[in-house]
Amino acid sequence: MPPAPSAEIALDPSQADWRSFLRARRVLLLWLGVALALMMALISWELRSSYLDTRHSAQLAAQNLSLLLREQLDGALRETDLVLRDLAGKVDPATLAKLRVLPVAERAALSQLLDEKLSTLPQVDNLAFVAPDGYGVLTHERLLPIDTHLQPFYSQLLDNGGLEMSFSKPFVLPGGNELGMIMARRIPGLDQPLGGVVTALVKLEYFNQLARRLDAQAGSSFTLYDANNTVVSRYPELKHIMGKTDSANAALTAWTNGRSSGYLVARSTDDGVERGYSFHRLDHFPFIVMVGLEEGRRFGDWRMKAAAYVCLFLLLIGFSLLMVWRGWRESLLALSLQANRQKLEQHDAHILRALETLSRPILLMRASDSRILVANAAAATLCGRSQAEMSTLSLPELYLRAEHHQTVAAQLAEKHSLSDYEIKFQRPDGSVFWAELSGSAIAYAGDNAYFLTLGDISARKQAQESLWRRATLDPLTSIANRGYLLERAQIEWLRAKRYRHPLTVLILDLDHFKLVNDNYGHPVGDEVLQAVTQRVQQTLRETDLFGRLGGEEFCVLLPEEGEHGMLENAERLRQVVAATPIVLRDGRSLPITVSIGCACSRPDTADLSQLLKQADQALYAAKHAGRNCVMAFSPSLDTLHG
Repeated sequence: MPPAPSAEIALDPSQADWRSFLRARRVLLLWLGVALALMMALISWELRSSYLDTRHSAQLAAQNLSLLLREQLDGALRETDLVLRDLAGKVDPATLAKLRVLPVAERAALSQLLDEKLSTLPQVDNLAFVAPDGYGVLTHERLLPIDTHLQPFYSQLLDNGGLEMSFSKPFVLPGGNELGMIMARRIPGLDQPLGGVVTALVKLEYFNQLARRLDAQAGSSFTLYDANNTVVSRYPELKHIMGKTDSANAALTAWTNGRSSGYLVARSTDDGVERGYSFHRLDHFPFIVMVGLEEGRRFGDWRMKAAAYVCLFLLLIGFSLLMVWRGWRESLLALSLQANRQKLEQHDAHILRALETLSRPILLMRASDSRILVANAAAATLCGRSQAEMSTLSLPELYLRAEHHQTVAAQLAEKHSLSDYEIKFQRPDGSVFWAELSGSAIAYAGDNAYFLTLGDISARKQAQESLWRRATLDPLTSIANRGYLLERAQIEWLRAKRYRHPLTVLILDLDHFKLVNDNYGHPVGDEVLQAVTQRVQQTLRETDLFGRLGGEEFCVLLPEEGEHGMLENAERLRQVVAATPIVLRDGRSLPITVSIGCACSRPDTADLSQLLKQADQALYAAKHAGRNCVMAFSPSLDTLHG
């Protein structure tokens, strides 16, 4: 190996230091930082301004919707209250006192009055007079006893003389799933505090209708609370909270207490959605209307805008860093070009040092004549030679077949590289190993050369061969298995069809083989199959294909063999098997015979499957003819089996 130089010229590391690069360009980098800071400030100001605008818009939208809903609901309740006042003024308390025993004509007149008023109130499901004792209710249809679950509500109104109007908690209307509430007004008596009660059954679906007409954005909520913050109605409807005190009652009370309206952003405890809520109290009734607009939908455009600004700013930062990095790389490149001359002088020494340092087998080969210039110790050990001996040889002299080097040399000359080329090497002791050859072109000693690496892949090749044998050979008899046999048979069939050559198929079946397994056991049956396989293999030609179809059935493929040779070969195989009993490992002998069906391809044979079927039909005929015989296919067999 050529000696390496004793010293080499080193470059000043400070010239490639990135800190020095930053100091040299600190003014430019300072201006760049100021520009980025200004841009970040502008983006922050723009995002804050647009956020405040969006927040103000969301607040106005929620307030307008809640105010509009309050006006509509307040108007509907006032309209209902006017009708109740009118009914209270038109009925005689004395009449209500004897409501249950009232003559039919008078009762019908009262019902007709209720029916006329009911037609003017779309929000009301029913109007009724309640007797002062609370035990009779007259609707526009009939006289009814009061519902037991509403008895406490009426009792509270009857017992409280100063209460002019009252509202019940929401309840399910009779005959359906809709919710409603009772709006009741006291009727003064003549000689007693209470002359009766006139009521209106208000449908809470009317509140939902008003909410739907507002055509608010998806995800919005509309809630009606009473004075105790009980949920009277909600749209979209959540049945599990209807008629119950809000789960956030304390916070709701603190927010709404003493206020006629307000706005707050909060996450709903009912469905987990964050909304901007606006509430308004009704002017004349003890209710609060609350509208919530989903924050995610309101601020979706703003979030997209903010994401776009942030991405743009990050791209600018990335671009700036890329430019700084590029400037640094260019300075390194200039320094590298300046030091190139020094590196070229040390190039050969570095290569030699790498050869000795690396543990992988490496060769340095001259491009012009494939002579090995240098081989490291690992390469010499792999090839079974000394390093000095390796330097006297050419690469083709290491191959098992030197002619393979033409392919290697051609690829190196064309592509100036070689990647994972598999080839066999031979050692001086005659042993052979598989090697994976890779390399690339380099300059060495003022000449073109190739830096080649060797990898011993013998173990991998053995594993591949073992896998191939498992995939193609029968594990018991070591002949072709069914899949590989049929695959090769198809190839031979196509070749015979193309060149119009005959192709013969023999199917062999061991006679009474089941009795062998039954009487002697499967291990003896395996010995018989192996022995028959050996006898048949020794009889066949090198070009013939022999395989096991399964069980005791075998197939022989005879390329280029016509009908005359077919019968001769089949009879010879039959005699070879039957001539001598098979001697088992324990010394016993078993006479074994085979039945053989054979078929030869004809011009009208459609495909390989038909040829195999014909041979199988011939085998079937041989079995029925007494076994231990050969039968050739004829059209009469096809007719018989068809």
